[in-house]
Amino acid sequence: MEMTPYAGDPLKMLSRAAARRGMRLGFYHSIMDWHNPDYVPKRSWEVKEPNKGGNLDKYIGFMKEQLRELLTGYGDVAVLWFDGEWEHSTAEMRSDEIYDFIRQTSPKTLINDRLFKREPGNKADFGTPEQFVPATGMKDPSGKPILWESCVTINTDGWGYNKYETEFKTSRDLIRMLIEVVSKGGNLLLNVGPMPDGRIQDEFTTRLKAMGKWMAVNSEAIYGTTASPFARLPFFGRATVKDNVLYLHVFQWPADRRLRAPGLKNLVQSARILGVEGSLPRTSREGNDVLVELPSQAPDEVASVVALTLDGAPMVEPYVIQPDEKGVLHLGVESSEIETQFGQRAKKENFLGHVFLTKWTRADDVPVWRVSVPKAGRYKVELSYGAARGAAGAEYTVSAGKAQLTGKTVNTGGEMVFRTVTAGEFRLEAGEQRLQVKASITGRPAMTLEWVRLVPLT
Repeated sequence: MEMTPYAGDPLKMLSRAAARRGMRLGFYHSIMDWHNPDYVPKRSWEVKEPNKGGNLDKYIGFMKEQLRELLTGYGDVAVLWFDGEWEHSTAEMRSDEIYDFIRQTSPKTLINDRLFKREPGNKADFGTPEQFVPATGMKDPSGKPILWESCVTINTDGWGYNKYETEFKTSRDLIRMLIEVVSKGGNLLLNVGPMPDGRIQDEFTTRLKAMGKWMAVNSEAIYGTTASPFARLPFFGRATVKDNVLYLHVFQWPADRRLRAPGLKNLVQSARILGVEGSLPRTSREGNDVLVELPSQAPDEVASVVALTLDGAPMVEPYVIQPDEKGVLHLGVESSEIETQFGQRAKKENFLGHVFLTKWTRADDVPVWRVSVPKAGRYKVELSYGAARGAAGAEYTVSAGKAQLTGKTVNTGGEMVFRTVTAGEFRLEAGEQRLQVKASITGRPAMTLEWVRLVPLT
């Protein structure tokens, strides 16, 4: 620390404080170096020719010695979290060599994927999607689940303190994001950018306290749990598992007070609602599903948790939307998954009994359902959505297999004014289908989609 007036070693102090608290220690490490003369490219605001000079191989030697110091001078290091990998290829940075060096120096240290430009099939121990939650968790090229964590900011996008910031994720958003991440087998790495004097701003502390308050009641449904056994659910919520206990996280309390666990083969030994003294909901079976009879009021409007103790580890059949007695297929947004490639922005939300897709500002975000079509035939396609005047005319496409139709949104009177609109007709083949809705985005949400309905035509 010779370049600062601070006489101590802050990392040594941090490692000792972590040890006293029984916390594991990890280090963030930037691959980019803005000051080392051997690193290229240099910063364009400091030099006229950023790619001139330097010696990347010499810099990598320096970087390895930095890593050796971090891994041998501060006790056990649980994680090395690399960042800034985008300026060079994996080969240029000799990433495999660096990985092997770390593994030899500290065999138990976890290494994230940003040492390798987040490329599929690399040696990394875990993945790091940024500012979104993957639709189905993360898997290696063979389809095997891998460790991962979503790194997310409390404010809209920036990672550091910004006194002019006015947009923040709500406590409700953050709690539900935590649940979603864990339900998909991941970890939530929630960023807090301190103020210049080291304090945490009020907008952050209020949200962190709200998360802590929710966790004080429901932590058993988060800590030590594994991913949901369900690929999809018929209600707005998520599921986690711990041994033989299935936790159903309910975001929208069912209007009929019946919570459906689809395709659950197990016997239910008991049911309870976390945080509600003496709650023993009744359960029954309807076909392949387990039904839980709920009280009239949700104990927590953000997320209430129903715990089902089963006769063993959960065993479920895949949930596929079935037609009702009239052959109608009703596809609520709550039973969809949002598939994306470049960072999800659209999200499910609920208000006054409606569950809908909001912040749908990227065409890349695509709601997808699995449906069962009993026999081939023509179907009328209806949508329920809200759209303000400025969003009217946005083009959307509903497709399933070879069937496809295109429509344009109409002004319903506002984003929260839901209206049923007939999009057209198409023919569906018999069997299980993957139905999706794509929207063309023109700078603002195309619609707040509530549901899609397929009505058979005689």
